[in-house]
Amino acid sequence: MPIWTPDFTGLDDLPRYLALATSIGLAIDRGELHAGDRLPARRDLAFRLGLSIHTVSSAYSEAERRGHVVGEVGRGTFVLGRPAESRESRYIMQRNHQDIIDLSICRPVQGDFTARCLRSVLKSLGGDPDLSAMTACRPVVGLDAHRESGAQWLATLGLKCDPNGIVVTNGAAHAVQVALSALTEPGDGVATESLTDHGIISLASILHFRLRGIATDEHGMMPDALEAACKAGDVKVVTITPTLTNPTTTLMPEDRRRAIVAIAERYDIWIVEDDVFAPLVESGPPALHSLAPHRTLYVTGFTKWSVSGLRTGLLLAPEALVPKLVARVRATTWMATPLVAEIASRWITDGTMRELAHWQRERLSERNRLVEEKLPAGAYRSHPTGPNVWVRLPEPWRARTFTAQAWHEGVAITPAEPFVVGRADQPHAVRLSIGAAENPDDLAHGLDVISTLLSQEPDPMVLTV
Repeated sequence: MPIWTPDFTGLDDLPRYLALATSIGLAIDRGELHAGDRLPARRDLAFRLGLSIHTVSSAYSEAERRGHVVGEVGRGTFVLGRPAESRESRYIMQRNHQDIIDLSICRPVQGDFTARCLRSVLKSLGGDPDLSAMTACRPVVGLDAHRESGAQWLATLGLKCDPNGIVVTNGAAHAVQVALSALTEPGDGVATESLTDHGIISLASILHFRLRGIATDEHGMMPDALEAACKAGDVKVVTITPTLTNPTTTLMPEDRRRAIVAIAERYDIWIVEDDVFAPLVESGPPALHSLAPHRTLYVTGFTKWSVSGLRTGLLLAPEALVPKLVARVRATTWMATPLVAEIASRWITDGTMRELAHWQRERLSERNRLVEEKLPAGAYRSHPTGPNVWVRLPEPWRARTFTAQAWHEGVAITPAEPFVVGRADQPHAVRLSIGAAENPDDLAHGLDVISTLLSQEPDPMVLTV
């Protein structure tokens, strides 16, 4: 077939991975893609579109979730044809994206304060005679000043560390990729929460490790379930988000963290701790890294709670692993973008980063009070300063139908399915990302829509699409 190029017309307001996934479905509907066609290789399409491989992989995973395509290891990704999901996509796409209140993507609240911080640092950079942040292409591990400020930031999170153990990455997702690619070989078992960030699920298809979903409860990953998987000899690494787990928003207490670490010690497995939401919780439990620094690779970043474009991550690891990690950074991006890392570094050094964290917690606290006011008690799980709300749906609602109906009513949300590991049953639940709303009024209206839907029966039109 001729080389297929996605058409993003009318999809500008969607995140890039969702726009690409939707364009695949629409191309199938229009007859541009047919059953059996092989989609372009992830790397090739990423290069042509100017996107990251991670974004294209996420899009392909989402297209597979929707039933448009199927991925075959070693062969590629193939079109399945025109499933029922395509009909639902046509129904959902009838609404103009500009009319949508988007609560579907986890991102921080933005406002005048963040804008002032950005303008100030950009002005400062423009007048600085030292342009090394733009001209640097080494060291791959990160500039010394950026690693030193990274250590300063980690200290505010309760982690005392040597800058020599820090690798600077292009965001937390990149740091997780670097960590897992250094710790695993194809076929290795990686344990994670049974509902986990879809980026981990995408990495499993890229790095070819076997992802194992571990049961969770209101406190996060359950130690007994993890130990059972370890006893089976099926786990080399556990990757875990103990603070405000995405999507279920759980905050793991200290005793549970100690139990997870004890199991890792007992079975000699690595821990990759994704702690990207830690700054949103004041005086939270100690990081797993604090309990087992010799076997934990700690990941944090700034994108989820400061400014979405601040894609700088910090990967803290035992120093003996740093050369191996640096090799993975070189292979995936050469080095983290030093100009972006310079912004993060300056904000850490001058105290702006702590002010941004405080400002974000206050704004999210206000928005969570709106959630408490608008949604029925007992129908959801959240944290007072968390960015996500996990809503459990009453019968007979299913997550996909509820999501479609919410879109029809002008609100974009995320169903449970993209977070499900493997072929486990998906819960009847949806995630609301309350930081994504442009303002409190939009959020209040969106929550009113969700609350009304929760009190109603599904629309028969949605049930039959």
